[in-house]
Amino acid sequence: MAHRKVGVKVAEKAAVASARRPVAVDEVDPAFHRAILKVALELKKPGTRTYGEIVDATIASMRLDAAAFRRYLGENGARNMSLLLATARNGGT
Repeated sequence: MAHRKVGVKVAEKAAVASARRPVAVDEVDPAFHRAILKVALELKKPGTRTYGEIVDATIASMRLDAAAFRRYLGENGARNMSLLLATARNGGT
């Protein structure tokens, strides 16, 4: 059990470090991929909030660069989101 706690702490530290690391203009922050998955899963829930509310909450909870993430969503989000939602609806098959 102690090994599991250490692994979680290491993962949390790595996530925080990557969130704080400046990302080059042509590089996509890896947290954006996780954020899109989080948004897709929230959208799948019944009685969910609006897309905008979910995106705002995700940006806040993951401490993302709001402008960069919204730009990424505009460029890639629709394609990525539709793939994630289709996968979620089909149970990952």
